[in-house]
Amino acid sequence: MSYTQFDKDGNIISHKDLQDKKVWCKDGEKIEEVFVKKYGEPLKVIINPEKVLNPYAPDLVWKENTQADLKTQNTPFFKAGELYNIDPSYAVVFNRKDAVRYYKKYPDIQIFFWVEWHSIRFEMANFKKSVEYINGVWSIPFSSLVEILKSAPLHSYQQRVGDKKGNARDSFVLDIRNELFTQVI
Repeated sequence: MSYTQFDKDGNIISHKDLQDKKVWCKDGEKIEEVFVKKYGEPLKVIINPEKVLNPYAPDLVWKENTQADLKTQNTPFFKAGELYNIDPSYAVVFNRKDAVRYYKKYPDIQIFFWVEWHSIRFEMANFKKSVEYINGVWSIPFSSLVEILKSAPLHSYQQRVGDKKGNARDSFVLDIRNELFTQVI
């Protein structure tokens, strides 16, 4: 079923294939560079030097010695309210497969959520939803995030059933207004 999304100025947004993981990973590298250029100094983050040899290494180093990962969120989960009773203006997602990987390999990692809604209105058939425009950065230690994940709803992506491109098949739906998150920008 087709849908239309609009930016904060009312312009229609066209999307790339949202399931093309290769494109998003490549864009991810650029996004990390932009994030560090924009917020590196005030947040005391740099791109993780390990990424030169290991593209799967955590994205960032925080305060000179703590590994950190960047979760960029540009499209609101417009149905978070109807499905999970979370205001979509403040709903972010966190892949379950990342949670498992961090739990095993990086239990002390710091997570940064860079939320900048490129889309603030969604229309599909009879469903129309608008969200508050948000542009900010929230931070949370993974150990605190684990506490939230224990009761967070898990959303399965219908379009990723049988996915063979390496995409996460499900994500936890989180509310960045939770007191365990700290807005840092």
